[in-house]
Amino acid sequence: MITKAKRKAEQMNVRVSIFVVDSSGVPVAFARMDGADIHTADVARAKAYTAVAYSKNTWDLIDEMENNPLDANSLMHAGRGNVVFLGGGVLAKKDGEIIGAIGISGAEADQDHACGQEAASQL
Repeated sequence: MITKAKRKAEQMNVRVSIFVVDSSGVPVAFARMDGADIHTADVARAKAYTAVAYSKNTWDLIDEMENNPLDANSLMHAGRGNVVFLGGGVLAKKDGEIIGAIGISGAEADQDHACGQEAASQL
């Protein structure tokens, strides 16, 4: 998954951090491309965690949280840095079952999401 995400990022000429978590949100793999900002590692981890915690791609959660900003604030605070509502967290599924998620951070939200989708589609 990391290799596919890196290739997609390179095609778009962006530098990202990539985090993969299992279905419980536990980290299983990480990579940071040369030139990716330092904060992107933590954000990528939070995006992957958020996707598995809510069983949805983070891109799909954005509209829900924008319509309910008080809930979004409460959830982010309760998540102690583990929950973010930004594009780039994509579920990894095998045979229709969630097996984890990938989080991408470092580019625009739609680019992060595209990298995650590319990686997850390879399963």
